[in-house]
Amino acid sequence: MITETNNQQPTNAFDKATNTVSIGTSPDGKYYYAGTASKDWCIGEVPHGGYVLALVTDAVLRHFSTKFQQDPVALNCFYLRKTSVGPYIVEIQDVKTSSKGYCVVRASLLQAKDTPQLKHVDEIQRDQYTEKVHVIFTMGNMDNEKGVTHFHEPYQPPSRDVMVPYKHTYMGNFIEGLVDQSSIPKDHVSGIGGKAYFNQLLKFTDGRDIDFKSIPYWCDMFVTPPILLGWDLLGGPVWCPTMQLEVQFKRKPTGKEVLTSIVAPHIINNRFDCSGGVWDTDGNLLALTRHQCLIVPWSRNAKSGGTAPKARF
Repeated sequence: MITETNNQQPTNAFDKATNTVSIGTSPDGKYYYAGTASKDWCIGEVPHGGYVLALVTDAVLRHFSTKFQQDPVALNCFYLRKTSVGPYIVEIQDVKTSSKGYCVVRASLLQAKDTPQLKHVDEIQRDQYTEKVHVIFTMGNMDNEKGVTHFHEPYQPPSRDVMVPYKHTYMGNFIEGLVDQSSIPKDHVSGIGGKAYFNQLLKFTDGRDIDFKSIPYWCDMFVTPPILLGWDLLGGPVWCPTMQLEVQFKRKPTGKEVLTSIVAPHIINNRFDCSGGVWDTDGNLLALTRHQCLIVPWSRNAKSGGTAPKARF
C-alpha cells in the first residue's frame, strides 16, 4: 500500500521509477508531489504513456492514503504535451470532496526546463512550469460498495493456452510475458496476416505484485494494434501517441500476473480508438480501458529523427 508518510525507499524497479514525495501544500489549497521521470521507461526518447500515468497515480494514491477513499474508481487522462525525462511535479486540486462518498480530484503533471527535483512547495515558480498531462481521478472505497451485480455480454479475458513467450522491445528488462500470435503479421513491412488487436499476459520480472498503481501502466503496455497492419499500409515506420486514456477500475488487484486485451476497431484519418481490459489470471475483470490515439511518423518520437526499430514479432 502506498502511504504519503512512508519513508522507506522502493526496492523494485517500477516503484523506484514512479516514486513521488510530498513537498507540501500551497496557500491556495493545492497539494504538490515531486519525482523524476526515468529514461529507462521510454518508447524511443519519450516516456511511455502508461508509465507517465503511473507517476501521477502514485501521487494521487499517496494523497488519499489516509482517507476513506483509497481506491481509484476511474481516471480520465489527457496527454497535452510530451513528458520529458527528468524532474516533474504533480499538482492535485480537490474538485469534489466527501467524507464517505466518491471524491474527485484534478491531478496535473508539470515540468519546467533546467529545474532540479524540488524539495518544498515554496520552491515552485508556477509560471515556469508547463502542464504535460491532465488527469481527473474518481476515488472511492471498493469494500464499501454494495448493490446489484449483473453482466450482459461482458468482455472476456484472452486465453493463456494459446500464448507463447514474448519479449517487448521497450522496457523488456522490467516486464515479461506471453502473447497470442493470432494477430501477429508475417512481417512488419507487409503486415500480411496482421490484425488490429493484441492479447497477452504480463508480469514484472522482479516479481512485483499487481496493484492499483500498475493498472494504468498495464492498460497502455501493448504493441499498438495498427502497428500489426504493417508499414506498407501505414506509410512507413510510425509512432502511435495517446491523446486520451480512460481507465475504469472494477476490482482490487491481487497476484503477480495480468491478462490484457486491446483492439482498435476504427482507424480514420490517422486517428484511432483502442478498447480493452485487464484481468487477473482467474479471469476476474480488474479494469476497462479506452484510448484515443494518433498515427504519426516515427521521426516525431526522436529528437534526432533516428531510425525506428524493426518490430519484432
